[in-house]
Amino acid sequence: MLTETHSTKDKLLRAALTLVARDGFGAATTAAIAAEAGVAEGTLYRHFPSKDDLFIEAYRRLKGKVFEAISAGEDGDEAPEARLKRVWRTLYETYRGDQDAFMFGQRFAESALSKREGGAAHEAIAGAVGRLRQAGVSKGVFKDLPGDLMANLFFAPVGYMLKSELNGRRWTDAELDQAAEAVLDAWRR
Repeated sequence: MLTETHSTKDKLLRAALTLVARDGFGAATTAAIAAEAGVAEGTLYRHFPSKDDLFIEAYRRLKGKVFEAISAGEDGDEAPEARLKRVWRTLYETYRGDQDAFMFGQRFAESALSKREGGAAHEAIAGAVGRLRQAGVSKGVFKDLPGDLMANLFFAPVGYMLKSELNGRRWTDAELDQAAEAVLDAWRR
């Protein structure tokens, strides 16, 4: 998810993401992050005011990459149903391609840091899904239920399925297509 460049800042971001994903926030000390990044501990503070700021930037970057991936499928000439399935599948595949980013995002969302971050990074993704929902409601093909309910019907299968992949389950393309169809069924009038 995060760019794989050789800059020190990117190495620190990736190290923090990896450590939190693997071992949780408690294990992601400044010393551990620096060691994972292959830099001196004090280097972290040349790039970030605090460890929390490092975590917040890592979260914002990963959500930015997810937003970029799904926003490409948000617009188009296809019917809202086809776009919904494509956006859902793109979201899934984006996180599947970097399961550390997925796990970091899950842990971040459950942490006190998520309140400090303010939710702006997540709101961009929710906004894209909301616009897609509204397009379907306008055409009379999606249910006109509260947006937060519809968003949960969209996002919940992604989380469940990715967590099961982290535990060794590998979903086939046919199963992912069926899951996208089930999400569509939950939204369809």
